Amino acid sequence: MEKYVLPMTVSGKPYPDGKERRLIYFKVRYNRFRDLCTSLENVVTDKEEWAECQAVLCLPENYGKTGEKTPLILACHGAGSTVNEEKNYAGGILAALPCIDNGYAALDIDGTAPHGRSMGCPEHVFALYQAYKYAIKHYDLTEKVLLYGGSMGGQTATNFACTYPSVSLALGLFFPRMNIKSFEADGHFCLGTWDKTTPDKSGISTHDRVVENFHLEGGEWNYENIVGFEPYNNRSFTNAKGEKVVMLPCPIKIWHGTADTVVDPVVSREYVKAVRRGGCFGDLRLIEGVGHSVLPVMTEELRIWFNRFV
Repeated sequence: MEKYVLPMTVSGKPYPDGKERRLIYFKVRYNRFRDLCTSLENVVTDKEEWAECQAVLCLPENYGKTGEKTPLILACHGAGSTVNEEKNYAGGILAALPCIDNGYAALDIDGTAPHGRSMGCPEHVFALYQAYKYAIKHYDLTEKVLLYGGSMGGQTATNFACTYPSVSLALGLFFPRMNIKSFEADGHFCLGTWDKTTPDKSGISTHDRVVENFHLEGGEWNYENIVGFEPYNNRSFTNAKGEKVVMLPCPIKIWHGTADTVVDPVVSREYVKAVRRGGCFGDLRLIEGVGHSVLPVMTEELRIWFNRFV
């Protein structure tokens, strides 16, 4: 389904500039059990369980007019957003609209669990890859992609880059959730999503969503199910000085407000430090007094950051 409409937020309000854009909604199939660590000793549990996921692609006004492939952003929404064709919800694409107005295309998918939320889990990353393959097959888009993620979408975007490094150019993240388990940094306690056990308005806690999305039997923590899908501990090791080192496959820049109480900015600071120790470019832009929200200056600087790689 292709249409020119006002992209809507989950609150039912259009993006502030009131501009219609070219949205293409489609669905992809994915195997929920592909490559998951669900096998037990001497027990074969390999199986297929096919599911369907909504996706949305937004093309710029100059698409097909430049004679070159259009650069593609995978714009991963956070836990408070979603993609919905009937309501014109555009997920993470909203944060990428200034990029789209400057010649980029952007793609996002709905959540891969009944509650529709993205938790950066394996099946969500696999579904995003299926949507990416569909997009580059049917539209004149670059095969190598830029990755944006906001909040929990930061975990999705980073996990995608680590799972598919050959197609990932760079990461640009807003206040990303990079740790499922809590950790200590310089005597500071950094809360993880696993430890958020208070139910939200829907009656479900973040902890329970992690249990569901990572197939944690009986609600018990099983690190094998998380391996490769928790950015702070992914592609990482501890060096001789006892410092965390992350071998990220592409450059990263993070924007984070110092007054954020949803995701502690210390998490971003420690992650960028760990990335730099691994020899990869990492940059952190702390915005004084800002909470867990997107500002125009962030979306404009995201465009400038992505321009370095196209």
